[in-house]
Amino acid sequence: MKNRTSVYWALHHTWAIVVSYIAGMIALLLIHGALGYSMSDDGSWLSNALMHVANGALLGLGTGLLQRKLLKKYVVVTRCWILALVAGFVIAETIAGIVLWRLGIYRGLINLFNADNHFPEAAIFAFAGLIAGLLQFRMLKPVLRNAYLWILASALGWALFILSSYIAYLAFPLGALLYGTVTGVVFHMVLSVKLEGAN
Repeated sequence: MKNRTSVYWALHHTWAIVVSYIAGMIALLLIHGALGYSMSDDGSWLSNALMHVANGALLGLGTGLLQRKLLKKYVVVTRCWILALVAGFVIAETIAGIVLWRLGIYRGLINLFNADNHFPEAAIFAFAGLIAGLLQFRMLKPVLRNAYLWILASALGWALFILSSYIAYLAFPLGALLYGTVTGVVFHMVLSVKLEGAN
C-alpha cells in the first residue's frame, strides 16, 4: 500500500464511518421509539443495550464493506472480514450492556450526547475494535507479517473516533479520519514488509 493509497484509505473512511454512524443513530432512535419510549425517556437497560448493539452493528457493517473493497487489491479477505467488525461491536455492546445493567447505569447516559466524560464510551469502542481486530488478525496472519499490529490499530482507531469529540462536540468526520489514518498507516507498514520480502 503506497503512501498515496494510505491517504485514499483514510479519506474514504471519513465519509463511510460518518454515514454508517448516522445510520446507526437513526436505527437507535427507531428502536427506542418502537419499544414505546419518547426522546425524553431514558428507556430500560434492555432497550439501551438493543439500541447500541444495532448502532454498533451498522457502524461495523458500513466500515467492513468499505475495508473489504479497498483491501481486495492487496490481500484476499472474505465476507468474514465484514462479519468480524459487526461481531466486534455486537459483542462489545452486549457485554457493556450487561456490565452497566449490573452497575445500574443506562448505556444511553454515557454516550456522547448525554455525558461530558467520553472515556467510558471510548473504552467500549476500543473493546469493539480489539475484538474485531483479533478476528481479522486471523485472516491476515497467513499472508502478512506483523499482522498483529492491526489489532492495536483497530482498538486505537475506534477509541480515537470517540475521543475526537473532546476537540469539537460533533467531530465525527475528524474521528473517522483519525481512525482511517491510524489503520491506513499500519496497513502501509505491514504490506510494505510483505512487498519488500517478495522482491
